[in-house]
Amino acid sequence: CNNSGDSNEDGNLNVLDVVGTVAYILGNGSLTDGGQCEADSNGDGLLNVLDVVQTVNTILGNGRSADATSIMINKSANEVSFDANGYVGAIQMTLSHGDDFSINLTDNALVADYNTDGNKTTIIVVNPETTDLFAATGTFAIEEVLASSDGSNYINVEMNMPISYTISDAYPNPFNPTTSIDIALDTDANVSVKVFNIMGQLVDVVSEGNLTAGTHSVIWDASQISSGVYFVNTEVGSETNVQKIMLVK
Repeated sequence: CNNSGDSNEDGNLNVLDVVGTVAYILGNGSLTDGGQCEADSNGDGLLNVLDVVQTVNTILGNGRSADATSIMINKSANEVSFDANGYVGAIQMTLSHGDDFSINLTDNALVADYNTDGNKTTIIVVNPETTDLFAATGTFAIEEVLASSDGSNYINVEMNMPISYTISDAYPNPFNPTTSIDIALDTDANVSVKVFNIMGQLVDVVSEGNLTAGTHSVIWDASQISSGVYFVNTEVGSETNVQKIMLVK
């Protein structure tokens, strides 16, 4: 084995080898034992984005812009893109999501492929020509990102994931003795739900802590609270939502 990148062992190094290696990493294809060894371009015993990038760089040569040293992954409600300070050879990303998830990868790349197993999807985008990586439907979270420019080292990755959320009106309202609100998040976020009286005094902490992406129902049980007007203060990240509720017994 020469760790040449020639994953299909045909004696030529080209896009077929890149596609074969990507498919094997994602679980969409197979390689012979010899092909796996050749695909391991850096000879570290692992097959991942580093090997893909090293093979691509061998094919393309050195006629490209300077390598990126950092990359920012930008996530909105249904799209993911990136910004980098130089050339990015490939990006490998693992997503978690619900059953309603679907993905549309960019066409502007040497290779772009993905594999979904249950509620996990792994994508690889090789030699992206634009900063757009994919669009998706359904709620999803980014669990891991690996990126490389030279095939020898990983690029430092930062995440820019503005929180998109919706908060339902409390229902029922007026209520006795329980009411609930639904909080839908497009990414994991720190959420606090507190109830105050009309004097601004804290009455109850209904929920506080990190919530995962998805929809959560928060219920306030006011069985031990006297009738009156109260305010539900919901904080998602650094943003606050306040709504008035009425307890009638």
